[in-house]
Amino acid sequence: MTTAARRNGAIARFFRLQPVTAWLIAANLAVYVATVVQSGSLLDNADSPLFEATALYPPFVVVLDEWWRLLTAAFQHFGPLHLLLNMYMLWILGVGTERSIGHGRYLALYLISALGGSVAVMYFSPGALTAGASGAVFGLMGAYGIIAAALRLEFRGIAVLIGLNILVSILVPGVSLAAHMGGLVVGAVAALVLVILPRRLPARVGRGTRRAASWGTFLLLVAVVAVAAWYSAEVMTLESVLRR
Repeated sequence: MTTAARRNGAIARFFRLQPVTAWLIAANLAVYVATVVQSGSLLDNADSPLFEATALYPPFVVVLDEWWRLLTAAFQHFGPLHLLLNMYMLWILGVGTERSIGHGRYLALYLISALGGSVAVMYFSPGALTAGASGAVFGLMGAYGIIAAALRLEFRGIAVLIGLNILVSILVPGVSLAAHMGGLVVGAVAALVLVILPRRLPARVGRGTRRAASWGTFLLLVAVVAVAAWYSAEVMTLESVLRR
């Protein structure tokens, strides 16, 4: 078998076994390539119209009602290093997590973590231009930590990883601590709801009831995140009025 055939086989296997992680990485790469083509620059891709229309800038969310930015910002990145670091972490964390909890729950956890990070930016960093999958990646770290702790698995490794990443978020200029912590907290809560809750229900409860309780509670979490986003927008509007 040739090297190219082995490589193609490995890629096909990756998409087959953990399709959500694979397609999330592919989507992030495709969006980045599109911004590079538009901007004509590998490093200054943030100058592209696509980036400007989808990155998270809270005043545009509030004034122009561009709420899609809360999610689309998770697919934008500032340059190749930012992209590659996030995709590497997504690959490391995503493969094991997706296999462990299933494709649907994994996708739900990823997206709600991305939204949680964006909502935290809305409240704590309302004037910041933010982009990147790191809020969702931190959500995966929080979820992994909760699952490991609840199932009494090896916890020290993920705890050290979370601690180091929080330290980097604090010390490195330009890194959004709000997005990271928002994703981390929401991801941990989502893991409790989607993974731990069904396991903690009484043994007599059937699979259908467990699933309904889990997803029903998850929808409640989505509602809480949505209310937090609305509240953050109201606070920004009030502060704008008071400054006049």
